[in-house]
Amino acid sequence: ECSSAVRCIARTHMECTTRPFFSAGAGPRLALPLVALSRRDILIGAGCSLLTSSLRCAARAPGSEDVDEALKQIMDGRLALRRLRREWTGYAVIDNEGRAGNIDAARRILGGVAPQRGDAAVEVAKMTPLYRIDGAFTAVRKFALKVDDNSWASALDIESFVERGEEIVFELQKTDDSFYGVVYAAKGTSQLEKIYAEARASVDRALVEFDAVVILLQTAGAPGV
Repeated sequence: ECSSAVRCIARTHMECTTRPFFSAGAGPRLALPLVALSRRDILIGAGCSLLTSSLRCAARAPGSEDVDEALKQIMDGRLALRRLRREWTGYAVIDNEGRAGNIDAARRILGGVAPQRGDAAVEVAKMTPLYRIDGAFTAVRKFALKVDDNSWASALDIESFVERGEEIVFELQKTDDSFYGVVYAAKGTSQLEKIYAEARASVDRALVEFDAVVILLQTAGAPGV
């Protein structure tokens, strides 16, 4: 529940169902089940939410091309984004003066508040799987392009994987930009509600793409997916 001092944006719950996936200007491409989270997934997601704890959710250091670490980062990033969406009202807030609440919590999950280099960047990457997740998609793509026919990656639809990875990165950037932008928005609830709604829509689109990526990886037989 929201406190009396904070007005939260209305929350809509995502349903676990099967629906056609659409791209702009195109017909349905594929029916995607929005996979229900297992008990293990929920436990991992809970661990990722404890940003100040000793738990580490993704081990891929920025620049690493280890494919196993990249796969883990993609899976953990999906869970982190699901948690952000599930707890949306705790991040997309407007105070009683019509101003945006603290945006850093959401931006940390999205990877927008992070150092760009050095040991500090490595530590952030371990705790925040969405930080530099573009590198994880790149690592899988490079691995798939150089393996022989006996590898699971030889069965991966690389073109679709790359396209969906790019869409995820694009929507994450849009979401982060929206949270950053609310600080500079005019005082008042209507404009902030619109920005938050746009951010929420970007998160929903990214989650659809994440589900599609997981299906591609599972179909190819990727380990640990």
